[in-house]
Amino acid sequence: MSIRDSHQHKCSIATALSILGDKWTLLIARDIMMGNQNFESIQNNLNISRNLLTERLKAMVSKRLITRYVPDKKKRAKYVPTQRCRDLVKVFLSLSLWADRWVPDTRRPKIAGVINDKVIEIGLQVIPVNEAEENRNIKLSKILAN
Repeated sequence: MSIRDSHQHKCSIATALSILGDKWTLLIARDIMMGNQNFESIQNNLNISRNLLTERLKAMVSKRLITRYVPDKKKRAKYVPTQRCRDLVKVFLSLSLWADRWVPDTRRPKIAGVINDKVIEIGLQVIPVNEAEENRNIKLSKILAN
């Protein structure tokens, strides 16, 4: 789905998926944020073809998820996450929690973190604690449950 198509749906999720929804973008972003910042380490960790990784890295640079730079006196580029990419930490944590709940695997390492300073879990939804939001979301969850 292109960004233009996602605007026709007037849906934030569709817009986000038009940027992040291909098979490799989130995994590459995760690797870069975990310190695998050169081409070879990303390729070896993900076992992705060189051509596909090159294509994805270029797309991620153009979408301002990462920055490519060549350190002084080095020949090889490094990739660093931008704030736009670092803000995906909550997405990674949410996906990890979902997988741990619905597709458990004891061999998989656990990712731990806090989504907000304080969270309340209501069903599958994690909502930040804020009195107005809490009351609104509880009412909404009761309506949706009926």
